[in-house]
Amino acid sequence: MKLRGYWIAIPWALFVAAALGWIFYWNYLASEAERRIHAWAFEQNAGGATVEVDNVVRHGFPVLLRLELQGLSYTSARSGWSAETARADLSVDVLNPRHVIVESKAPLAITRAGGATTNVSADALIASLRTENGALAVAGIEADNLVLDDPAEEGVLHAVKVVANVRPDRRADGEYQLAFDAQTVTLPRPVRSFETFGLDVARMRAAIVITDGALLLQSSPGDPLRVWREGGGRLRFDALELNWGPLQTTGTGEGGLDEQRRLDGRLVLPVERPAPVLTAIANGPRIDGDARRALSLLAAGYVVTGNDITLDIGAHDGVLSIEDLPVRPLPPLY
Repeated sequence: MKLRGYWIAIPWALFVAAALGWIFYWNYLASEAERRIHAWAFEQNAGGATVEVDNVVRHGFPVLLRLELQGLSYTSARSGWSAETARADLSVDVLNPRHVIVESKAPLAITRAGGATTNVSADALIASLRTENGALAVAGIEADNLVLDDPAEEGVLHAVKVVANVRPDRRADGEYQLAFDAQTVTLPRPVRSFETFGLDVARMRAAIVITDGALLLQSSPGDPLRVWREGGGRLRFDALELNWGPLQTTGTGEGGLDEQRRLDGRLVLPVERPAPVLTAIANGPRIDGDARRALSLLAAGYVVTGNDITLDIGAHDGVLSIEDLPVRPLPPLY
């Protein structure tokens, strides 16, 4: 009878041991996550930035691990921008602690160096990060019903769905792959030179390679992209799909910024029905008179022939051009 009692007790003992082990492991992960948050904040503050977290509350035991970060704010050390939110939740995969997810639980306010503020809200706004051997494996952000509102500017930007992911490009050291997809976008105001395209963008998708991407982590006061720009950083559009007004196309291109922080690059966009596109551009309120007449003649020719076209849009030396026709000057991007 005693031997039989031992056999009955063993499974219970193993269960209790496993339960105690899991409790220890969960609390260890929670403590380690909190320690990393405070260590990161200390490191940022020591480097000149300002990080504040009013309170950290643990949730999710025993299956999940979620840290509620209350009163979260960050001010950059050099570029002068800041962000703050009343609450964000950080979730850790208990079976893979290298994978963390941050979900904004309150509107986010982002203030740029010049003092302009953009208020960000969404039904769901989630960012994720996964590392391998201490290096980035993949990071992403996903938003449902995203709204960007700049109180100092007219209109708000709204997107039903936005997904973006970035990962190292295994084909070349120092380069990163960025995948971007935005669906049912309403622009806050007309885009200069493309006013007649309207405010509704049905979809925009892009597969982008960021060259010298590591330099983006190095900013300078008043010019957050200077190090990347002077280091030769560029964006290569391996694929760009755009469904906007009269334009439905999938093209390629590359671009960056010149010394005066103006757009510099080229997009090549195959267009099956070029006449409506060229006509819409020609009817824009800011198009130069000579460019208007030339674009109208091109559009009329394509109405007659019905041919398609590969639309060449360039930005060089501070001038935007379409099919080598100067359209307008380009101001600094920021």
